[in-house]
Amino acid sequence: MNSELPDLNSRAAADEMASRSIGQFKGILLGIAVVFPWLLLVMSIMSGKFLALTLLDLIGTHVGLWMLLRGYRDDNRVLKVRGAWIHAATLLLCLAGLAMWQ
Repeated sequence: MNSELPDLNSRAAADEMASRSIGQFKGILLGIAVVFPWLLLVMSIMSGKFLALTLLDLIGTHVGLWMLLRGYRDDNRVLKVRGAWIHAATLLLCLAGLAMWQ
């Protein structure tokens, strides 16, 4: 073995650890993305206000998540990006509407 070549095994372990951390971070964000619209719906039902707005938010965010997951399954970058944008835009519009009408 040539002593001038760098040891690549230590680099692979660091890359594996980084990809595992990124995967856990994605899982946490995806969990929050699924739970947050449901929490808004529960709060809306309990207060008796803005039920239609939160139902639309729930439907829009889940359509965006469905597109995002379908993009990961089909390895389609366009679906991933559009799904993420639909999810985020729907959630932000709902929050803006709730803040404005409250």
